[in-house]
Amino acid sequence: MLNTSFVGDWRIIVQEHDAAWAQRVVLQNTAAGQQTLSGVVGARLDVIGNSTNPWTLTIDHNDGSGWNSNDLKLDPLQIVGSSITCVIRSEDNPGPGSDNDYNDLVVRLEKIGMVDQPTPPFAVWPATMQAMPEGIFEAALGRYFLAMNIRNIWTQPWPAQTAVGLTLRCRNWLQAAGIVVNDSWTTNDQAAVGQVVSAGRVQVGALQPWESRLIYFKVDVSSGQVGKHNVEVEVLEPVAEDLNHINPKARAPMQVSRTTYDPTTKTFVGSCDRGTITVSIKRLTVDYHTFKRSVGRLRELMQSGGVGGGTGSTGTSGSSCSRAELERVRKRLLEFLAGKDVDICGIWRELQCCCSGRGSDGGGGDWTGQGAGDVAMFAFPTLLDYKIDYSPSFTGQYGPIPFDDPWWKLLLAIIAILLTIAAFVSAAADLANHSDDVVIGKVERTILNAFKKQSDIPTPITSATPGNVDVAVIKLNGHRTLTSAIFSYKDAASDEENTTPIVSLNGRIDTTGATLTNAQIDQLFQNLSDNPGDPAAQAAMQVFKSGARSGTTPALLGSLVPTMPRGPEEDGSTVFFVNQLSFVQDPATPTKISRGGDSGSLWVQRNAPMAIVALNHAGDDPDTTGFGSRIEDVMTAIDIVFG
Repeated sequence: MLNTSFVGDWRIIVQEHDAAWAQRVVLQNTAAGQQTLSGVVGARLDVIGNSTNPWTLTIDHNDGSGWNSNDLKLDPLQIVGSSITCVIRSEDNPGPGSDNDYNDLVVRLEKIGMVDQPTPPFAVWPATMQAMPEGIFEAALGRYFLAMNIRNIWTQPWPAQTAVGLTLRCRNWLQAAGIVVNDSWTTNDQAAVGQVVSAGRVQVGALQPWESRLIYFKVDVSSGQVGKHNVEVEVLEPVAEDLNHINPKARAPMQVSRTTYDPTTKTFVGSCDRGTITVSIKRLTVDYHTFKRSVGRLRELMQSGGVGGGTGSTGTSGSSCSRAELERVRKRLLEFLAGKDVDICGIWRELQCCCSGRGSDGGGGDWTGQGAGDVAMFAFPTLLDYKIDYSPSFTGQYGPIPFDDPWWKLLLAIIAILLTIAAFVSAAADLANHSDDVVIGKVERTILNAFKKQSDIPTPITSATPGNVDVAVIKLNGHRTLTSAIFSYKDAASDEENTTPIVSLNGRIDTTGATLTNAQIDQLFQNLSDNPGDPAAQAAMQVFKSGARSGTTPALLGSLVPTMPRGPEEDGSTVFFVNQLSFVQDPATPTKISRGGDSGSLWVQRNAPMAIVALNHAGDDPDTTGFGSRIEDVMTAIDIVFG
């Protein structure tokens, strides 16, 4: 035959040359394309394969007329331990008169490596089994599972008892970089990642050629150097992989970053191998349910001595930290809230230790299912300022291309996670002792009894016909600081659009909680109709509301609207209300009447008796008209009284 094919990475060594003519080895379709090795004895070449695609080998000779292919013969594969070798013999003139000894050029192929990493290793946070953004190991969070995808590139099935571990030189590299490899695995941790570990080696078994598997090692990067660090694996048993033949792809980099909080500038500073990013968080979105859970768990930790899985020598059940250690963590959290120069990431690590049942000595114990995961919450920045300082700095005219390397975007995501599980944990710890101030209440019931179709509206409609309402009843927790006039409203504020106060700018409007009946509202309209020039009749129509969006809004009671469509609703439909009150701009103080967010505010008379008139729930497009349900209809629908 004139050529043969191989898959994967192989070392080619010229073993014998017994011919008068020049010889060479030619390789096609390798990762480097076409490659040539001279026919000199001892010449060698490491050929990197193109994944699972085969590459071809030919041996040529030059008799003076150009290069022509030799005839090839292959010896059977030899497998000894982790070594696989193949000897290829060639004859440059196999025709009549040839010696046909097939030793004109003899080459030996040695398989390089048993395992590789087709993708870089990545970080998994054990407390939640959450993969970090792009797999970056953030030093502030300390302990991780180092997850890697390993693949059998040996071209033969691995033996049944095969295990994969980190090479000794890899462990030395990581140790020199401040990264600690932890070979202590509990039963729970092994079950969590679905593997068996013995002496730091993961039992993989008879993995088939080119088959892959995800395996995990334990690392602590708390003291790790910022940058990329090589992680190298080898097949360790039942045969020891020859380090001289380890595949180059058995080595891949892990990325370590470090994020700290600067209480002076109130910024987070994240560093990686490419430089630093400084971020100032302006606005956050926090998930209510996980925040509530975090507050409750932190309250339990701070009040009962911990939520972990161990029992400390001087602490309480559920924590391996003593009362004194817990109190120290609490004080540091409070100092952080007060703006003092405190390392929030150090606090977080102490909190993890107490929660995980391993204590502040950094000992063993489960890494999964316990610890800081139950005090984490979803909180992500929605508005921030940031700057990037590249290392080395960029000296061009416009600066670096923003998207040439996404590392800084990954750090933004990591900072978001830190905010989720560190900065907000400190705030939540302080709130934990009075969490009723965090969870202020719950919705008891809601009523929206508008008509779905206009044809459903009863006729005739008179002012005595009960109006539709859109209303909810909320039960508040605990007690609030209230004056004797409990029906109080915030007056116009100097930083709002409308600065015309009802009582005093930046002040408060106190009322008795009196309400108008539907009949009394009818009488107001009748009085104004009968006496349009009467100042008292005009004053009775002057109202205000204190809305969340529009602030304190003066307006006039407009009319009773027999039928009012409102839409689109959440499902895209239009609903129909009967007997709603409209509120219009007061020419003396024109302002926006009702905007999204004002729903639920009360319309109240501006003058004595300052009675409640209606509950606001809608407005028109230019915000010049608002609509509300008559307060008697609301009180009847949900069976409440004001008093």
